Amino acid sequence: MANVEGAPAHGAVAHLLPQAYKRYISDWLEEDTPSFDYGGFVVGEEASEAKLLGKSEVFRKLLLGERVALNTLARCSGIATKSNRLLTLLRKAGYPNILAGTRKTTPGFRLVEKYGMLVGGVDAHRVDLSHMTMLKDNHIVAAGSITNAVRAAKSAGGFATKVEVECQSFEEADEAIAAGADIVMLDNFTPESVKIAAAQLKEKWGRGTGDRKAFLVEVSGGLTEHNVEKYVCGDIDIPTSSISYLPLHHSPSDNSSLDAIHITQTPSPETSPVFQINTDRLLEFFYEGFWPSFPFVLPFHHLQQRRLQHNHGTEELVLVLQYIGSIYAPWTPSDLYMKTAIQALRSPLLVHTPFVVQALMLLALALHHCNLKQESHERLSVAIDFALELGMNQRGFAQAYGESNQVLEESWRRTYYMLNIADQHLAIISNSPIYTLANVPNTVDLPCDDEEYEEGQIPPVKAWQDYENREFEEIEVVFSSIVYLYDMVKIVESVMDMFIESGTFGEAITERCDTKIAIWTSLLPTCKKDPLRKNGSVDEIMFTAHMVAIVTLNTMHRPFSSIAMCPEELTTQAFFSPTPYVALPKQGHGAHTARTLKAIDMQTKLLAIPCTIERHNVFTMCMSAQLAVAQISACKHLLEDHALSIARDRVRLSIGFLNAMGSFWPLGKSMAKEVRHIARVQLSNSQNTVAMELAPAAEIELPRDELIWPVNTSMQIDTYSGLMLPSDWTTMNFGYSSPDSPCTS
Repeated sequence: MANVEGAPAHGAVAHLLPQAYKRYISDWLEEDTPSFDYGGFVVGEEASEAKLLGKSEVFRKLLLGERVALNTLARCSGIATKSNRLLTLLRKAGYPNILAGTRKTTPGFRLVEKYGMLVGGVDAHRVDLSHMTMLKDNHIVAAGSITNAVRAAKSAGGFATKVEVECQSFEEADEAIAAGADIVMLDNFTPESVKIAAAQLKEKWGRGTGDRKAFLVEVSGGLTEHNVEKYVCGDIDIPTSSISYLPLHHSPSDNSSLDAIHITQTPSPETSPVFQINTDRLLEFFYEGFWPSFPFVLPFHHLQQRRLQHNHGTEELVLVLQYIGSIYAPWTPSDLYMKTAIQALRSPLLVHTPFVVQALMLLALALHHCNLKQESHERLSVAIDFALELGMNQRGFAQAYGESNQVLEESWRRTYYMLNIADQHLAIISNSPIYTLANVPNTVDLPCDDEEYEEGQIPPVKAWQDYENREFEEIEVVFSSIVYLYDMVKIVESVMDMFIESGTFGEAITERCDTKIAIWTSLLPTCKKDPLRKNGSVDEIMFTAHMVAIVTLNTMHRPFSSIAMCPEELTTQAFFSPTPYVALPKQGHGAHTARTLKAIDMQTKLLAIPCTIERHNVFTMCMSAQLAVAQISACKHLLEDHALSIARDRVRLSIGFLNAMGSFWPLGKSMAKEVRHIARVQLSNSQNTVAMELAPAAEIELPRDELIWPVNTSMQIDTYSGLMLPSDWTTMNFGYSSPDSPCTS
């Protein structure tokens, strides 16, 4: 690449290699040491000769190092190629400035990757931590403000060390420039929003008639070969691309991208500010880990766009999103973010807006599953009060507060439905049949599916009446996952209403619940019966809906079954097993036992779906704990031999799920601990026998492939093969099968 950009004509890039490169090869993991011999670059190139003596020891060492050298060279060449490819795209788009790479390199390969970028024509930006002071959100939080952080950094580093500030909004960049920052980094902006922010900053600090300052603006994160051209415009001087370095096992032809390529330009009095685009990791963690289960906040890029507006109104909401994101971030404690969010939402000056309702609801959910249940209850109560005060349960609210923005209108519709779902769930897990929104009229139009929401392509809205009449349509109409989850919530609500009226659980309530769940299941479109989508991702809303159906069946049938409750189960603190007042059934326990075992079977199939476990809805932790203790009781009182072995594996699966969720959520950790305790007490060195009422002469086998409804049918999970149940189970009509039919919107 003799004619590549990035290297002046005073020498060759090879002269940047340090004279002590042999020591770096032998001690490859030494990080952040001076990586380039700048003096060698200045001296230039002189012709010289070398002789290779043919001793056998020399050849042995050459052969030992050959493959390592070739792999390193291939890696370096791949990075150089990718760097040059991106630079070529920028040039074709009319971008004249410098492309630079961040300090984010693979551990142990800093020298190789920095050198590869230089060969490809890309500037090294920061070679190591000493080359510039970069202030991130943790620095700013510790200092108290951007202004304090910049002034402290300037004081320590002196005039020769540049100071860069990572900013999440125009206001933060504005403050950083005013404080004297040399470089501001706009974090994870869209192409359109970056152009707006760039122009505004230029007008104020660059081209304006007021206090003009020399500064750079970087743009970092999200830039790839597929979208880099969209970021090129006259007001942006430094785009930065999140281009991952080639993994160790990849070849130079691999299509992976380099990590965090920056485009930088030295400012002059006549030049405009320079931008860098980088990601706000805490917000990213929220959207990766929590948003799929509660997708009512504006999609990420829409939220970032809104935050560019002068009065965007999302200040409190963003604090809560950062708090929840910090829970998923292994490198930062969440206590400070939690306290900041709570303080903001306790303010007596808090404005009653739908964004604040969203913030309060999310805060309540996070606090509850962090074992701060009282604070959670208070925040959710305030959220409900604000929502009803604003009229969010009314059909016209979305349009009235939607600012003629269809995505924002959809966000308001989703918010009220998810608020209703959250209100019911937090009541149930507190063993209360009453919750505030149960009998509040809801005339809000139905939400659309997540894909349409994220893409901003909102279809014509449908009403609840359309959903209730869906079976009369000529062709099958598919509603959004939130609608199916809400319908399941309405089924649970009807059961709770019957219990309040009668004061006891009896066969009438159980039969009504069975019928409603059978109807819900039979009318599910094929694409909603399995939470695992064809592309391999999980529909977390439908995952939750199926879990609600399963735990509801368990709650209805277990009290009448042979799966008894143990004393330890009645003393748990992290979760409560339902202990309803029951009226003894007229029939035997067999049918209810079969239903309960079926529910546990379905939970196994859900938990076994291959996915990132921590993205599952936090509500499913309590459900899994309840089903796990039912499984433990079945092991203790009902199962034996092969069926017992399978059931014990299912207990382990549930505990593993709770352990995974508990690594982020303290309440999940407590649930896992209590389930393990119950399992240890009930199953350690115990003799398991079938309950007395199961007469051997009347036993039949429960087929392993008879499902209540198909969930992830590709999973080859063994169920209770060998399990024997009483013959009266066959008299019960499950009614859960439904013909498969294609989804039609």
